[in-house]
Amino acid sequence: MNDREKPLEDRIRNAVASGEFAKANALWVELGGRLRCEMAGRPVPAARLRQVRELIAWCRTMAIVDRARCQQRLNQLAISSRYMPPPAAPRQRLLARF
Repeated sequence: MNDREKPLEDRIRNAVASGEFAKANALWVELGGRLRCEMAGRPVPAARLRQVRELIAWCRTMAIVDRARCQQRLNQLAISSRYMPPPAAPRQRLLARF
């Protein structure tokens, strides 16, 4: 199945799960536009709103988890950089001119 053929909610989940947050953001904007049109025309069923609310909660949890992983990596880099030897001083060269 082509990515465009999948429901928008599934595409958002896939983008968030793969760490493509810019793509997920664009898909959220598209979903927001669709919801706005749905709400303008008629009342939106409670099940639809519950589905979107669950997707929001899931995306929020995934973003928090990803942020924690990134913070952990940064902390590991900070700790490992303390044990690295200092950079060597640049060597000076003498050039002989004739």
